[in-house]
Formats: sequence, structure tokens, C-alpha cells
Amino acid sequence: MWPRPRPWLAALLYLWVHLACCNEHKTDANRPAEEHIPRELRAWTWANAPLPDLVTEDVSEVVETDFSGEVEEEHNTSCGPDCEKALPTPSLSDFNDYLSYETLFENGTSVFTRVSWSEVPEAEKEIRREVAEMVVKTKRRKRQIFGVDTRFNILGEQFLTNFPFSAVVKLSTGCTGVLISDKHVLTAAHCIHNGKRYVKGRKSMKIGFIVSQPYNETMRVHRDSEWRWIKAKKTQIPAAWKKIRNREKAVMYDYAVVELKESTDRPFMDIGVSSAVNTAPGRRIHFTGFDNDQEDRLLYRYCSVLENTADVLYQHCDAQPGTSGAGIYIRNWDNSTEKWERKIIGVFSGHQWVNQDGAPRDYNVGTRITPLKFAQICFWTKGDYNLCREGY
Repeated sequence: MWPRPRPWLAALLYLWVHLACCNEHKTDANRPAEEHIPRELRAWTWANAPLPDLVTEDVSEVVETDFSGEVEEEHNTSCGPDCEKALPTPSLSDFNDYLSYETLFENGTSVFTRVSWSEVPEAEKEIRREVAEMVVKTKRRKRQIFGVDTRFNILGEQFLTNFPFSAVVKLSTGCTGVLISDKHVLTAAHCIHNGKRYVKGRKSMKIGFIVSQPYNETMRVHRDSEWRWIKAKKTQIPAAWKKIRNREKAVMYDYAVVELKESTDRPFMDIGVSSAVNTAPGRRIHFTGFDNDQEDRLLYRYCSVLENTADVLYQHCDAQPGTSGAGIYIRNWDNSTEKWERKIIGVFSGHQWVNQDGAPRDYNVGTRITPLKFAQICFWTKGDYNLCREGY
């Protein structure tokens, strides 16, 4: 059990979290009129572009027998932000190799699927051109908690069982995930496969949802959360995660989708693609997860992007192991609906040491969703690529 915050502190926390992360989900009647939204903020709009043609072919099927891998949340590379920005845009052949994928079913059978895109979309190239022009200087920090711990403990059913926190789930392998449909969860690839083998517990993996957190009025404490667990039907990971897991570009493809055996009635979060400007250094990102150092508590945090590349978001949001797989989101103005919208634009990967300016530097990092990654995730989720063709 956890002690309940003092009344004045609880009220302050309620007001802060409501304003910081949930305000855009008011009913239309309670939304601020557009004229009250600062003009400079209305300029932050969602990118949108059509997607190329896709052809898929199942080429091999095997029965997996090795589920002994450990979940690894620490990444080390000599290629930091500046190095990544200097990398050439992958060729169409590279993208076809990286975004081919492996599907693992609950019976242990896995199928490898080769993909063939018709072209590299212009939006994919544009993001890489934009980030290559950005030059940012950052200060060196240490550890996964950077200075004062700024994570917010989400307590009480009024938060835990309502959107957006109700869309956050826990994997039995020890990671976090986020609902992106009524039966699909987006998470980190390393929570499923460590690059060499599937992780322990993957074959019997379940996805947990908090359904309640009773409050004891007599003892004035929140009781332990009550959970509902649903078994995973299948998981899908990009081929790049296994192909380049031990090379410098591994975190660029650290994402996976889990399909549940049962649908849920919970609201889910949309995924999107942000332009380089919308995730430029200084832009605020948010994510919520189950940090291991806080048992089964749900912790929300936000911070500014420190560095960004075409495939990775570098930041100092406070996080601990267990948060991997959390959906990183931002808020942008949607001109078509004339509303603020929250969309997942990345997946939290973990802690990473890089070589930058000739010295070791550490960040917490997230895999960024690009146009082709969006297309792949959309296809995995909908099963019919025609439903994804109009873009994001």
C-alpha cells in the first residue's frame, strides 16, 4: 500500500496533471476557442503525406525453441547524434531489408516476411535533411535519473482508469507498452527479442491493464492496483532489430507490436509522424510507464528533446528499467479537426552511452516513428495496407 498524498498536495497534483497532459481531451463545449490558442502554438501541426506501394512475401517458417534471452535496456554506441546525422539516407534496398519483419505466434512458430516498397517517400528524405542541419550543444549529465526526480506517481482510479493513462499497459516480460488499437500494443523490440534470441517469458507473455485501485478511507492509503491480464496472440518485430542489433544503429528500430487474444474496450492512442521541427530540441515530449524502482506504480513524466536525429530522440526524461516500450507522444494542432491532438511519435528504448565531442555522454533515448515505420506499424495493426495508404 502507498500513503495517500495530503489533501492540498493531491489537489495540486490533480490540477497540474490535468493541465499538463489531459487538457486536450475535454469535450468540445469545454475546449478553449481557437482564438484563445496562441498563434505561434497553432503553427505546430501534424505532418501528413501519402505512403508508397507495398508488396509482402512470406519466405520462411520455423519453430522457435530458444526463449532464454534477457531483456537488455542499456545501449552503448560510439555513434551519437552528430554521427547519426551524418549517415546517408538508407537506400530503397536498405529499407526493404530493415523493414522486412518476423512474426511469432503463440504456438512458438515464427514466420519471416520480406517486404518491398515501391519508393522511399519524400517525407522520409525530408526528415533526414532537416535534422542534418540542426546543431545543438548539450551539457553532460549522469545516470537515468537526471538531477531531481521529476516523475509523477499516478494514483487513484480517476486517473489510472481514464485516458490517456488507461491506454498504458504492462508486459509480463517486465516492460511497458501502449494500446494503439483495441487489440494491439506498441512496445520496444528488446522487450520481445534481445537481438540474439526471444526473451524469457515471451512464449507465455501476457499484457496487464490496471482496472482499479481501491482507497482505504480508514487507513487513508491507496491499496495495490487490481489487474486484468490478456495473453499475447502474436508479436512482430522489424528485421533490422535482429540484423543490426549489435551495431551502432540498433536503437533506430527498437519497436514491436503485440496482438492480443482478446479485444479491449479501452480508448487507445493514435500513432503519427512528427516533422523534424516538431521534435526539435526544446520541444516537449511525454510518456508514462511502469518503472521497476516503483513496483507497480504508473509514473508520468515530460521533458524537452535535447537532440534529435531522423530515427532517435535523445532526452533526459527521468526513467528507470521497466519504462522501456512506453509510447512517447507530443501534442500538435490538427487543422482538419481544429483540435489539439496527442499522438505517439516514438517508443522509449532505454539508457544509452554515446561518444560525443570526443567524450562519453549519456541520454535516455527513444526510437522515432518515421513515415515508413508508421506504414509498417499501421499494416501490422490493420492487416490491410489499403487502409494505411492515405498516410498519417
